[in-house]
Amino acid sequence: MANYYKGDEIKFAINLEAPGFSMDDDDFDIEVKSGATSVKGYKNSESQTSTDIVIFKETTTTQPETEEGEEPAEPVTVNTWYAIVDTSTLALNEMRVIATAYIVDANANDGVRKNIAVQKLGRLVEA
Repeated sequence: MANYYKGDEIKFAINLEAPGFSMDDDDFDIEVKSGATSVKGYKNSESQTSTDIVIFKETTTTQPETEEGEEPAEPVTVNTWYAIVDTSTLALNEMRVIATAYIVDANANDGVRKNIAVQKLGRLVEA
């Protein structure tokens, strides 16, 4: 597991998967906890009140390789979601990322089902 220095702005990829969920179409939020402190960011910028975590999408286009004599394949476009977290206000401790996906589901009580995933990010240490 990686060590990060307090004050770093850590960039990491987000890859949330759940039945009926699309990162491009549905809302999600990201929280980073370290000890008793945490910061939160939202995919939906209208909900975002803090810049402690910035969530954004980068689109890349690649040309698949083809064998000699084959017709060129269509370019492939890939969307990758990222978060950048400012660690300045977090306590020195193990950091973990808590992602919450909001999935439209007619069978859920309020029509939206929450799916939560937790992943270790690394240890926040003093520089």
